[in-house]
Amino acid sequence: MQYSKLTGIIINRRSVGDADRFLTIFTQERGKISVYARSIRSLKSKRGSSLDLFSHIKFELVEKNDRRTLTSVELLDGHHASKTNLSNITRLFQIGELVDALTPEDDPHPELYELLATALSHLHRFATPDYLTRFKKKLLLVLGFWDSGILDSDLDTYIDSLLTRPLRAKIIL
Repeated sequence: MQYSKLTGIIINRRSVGDADRFLTIFTQERGKISVYARSIRSLKSKRGSSLDLFSHIKFELVEKNDRRTLTSVELLDGHHASKTNLSNITRLFQIGELVDALTPEDDPHPELYELLATALSHLHRFATPDYLTRFKKKLLLVLGFWDSGILDSDLDTYIDSLLTRPLRAKIIL
């Protein structure tokens, strides 16, 4: 059994059973990891409010038999200002889906972590879709997928070809 203290941003979650969840967290130290959060959806859970999507958290986990289980969590930033209108929420979901789909498990990318943290904390200040386009370009550049011949109008098509499927989160202007 191994204990770890990490810092990360929740980019995806999936409900399991009545009260549990699998969380995908992009961490500063390890990159993208999947974590099992036991009894997080129960009414008595004190950790549930800290584990909302796109929350920036400090957490502890236990690793045993290739399973990571969340033991404690501290909310650093809930990014509530970015969750005030529908267009910002759709941009948040696109950012989370892009990072989740384009990065492999357990591959640390400190530069990508900083890009993600900055994008989430400044998203509410920019009402135009250009902010998301700039994020996509920087993400592709950091991950090594960028091609300088790509036009802004072809960016989504290029990303869809990398993913072999279209993004589920659609942009609402």
